[in-house]
Amino acid sequence: MDLLSECAQIVELGRDAFSVPRSLTYRAAEAVIIHFDDLLGRLPDDRAARLPSALSLAAVRKTRKILSHDYRSARAEIVWDVIEQRIPQVILAVID
Repeated sequence: MDLLSECAQIVELGRDAFSVPRSLTYRAAEAVIIHFDDLLGRLPDDRAARLPSALSLAAVRKTRKILSHDYRSARAEIVWDVIEQRIPQVILAVID
């Protein structure tokens, strides 16, 4: 639930705040995505079974790796989409 709240706070600040070079909002989004990957790795089997079939765990891990080690190659529009749409959808599916 914390990640869901953090995604909402980032989106509430808006795309303009997110898009400012070296913005704390963008850095917060990176941290949320990294923690999201950690969360997925610790899900109990009953909750993991609720993950959307379209979710690519390999893509989540690749995104995390890029953000953790080579942040300059990350595409901001992908990071925004993950924060605005993807993470909230997955979390809601798992906790529902």
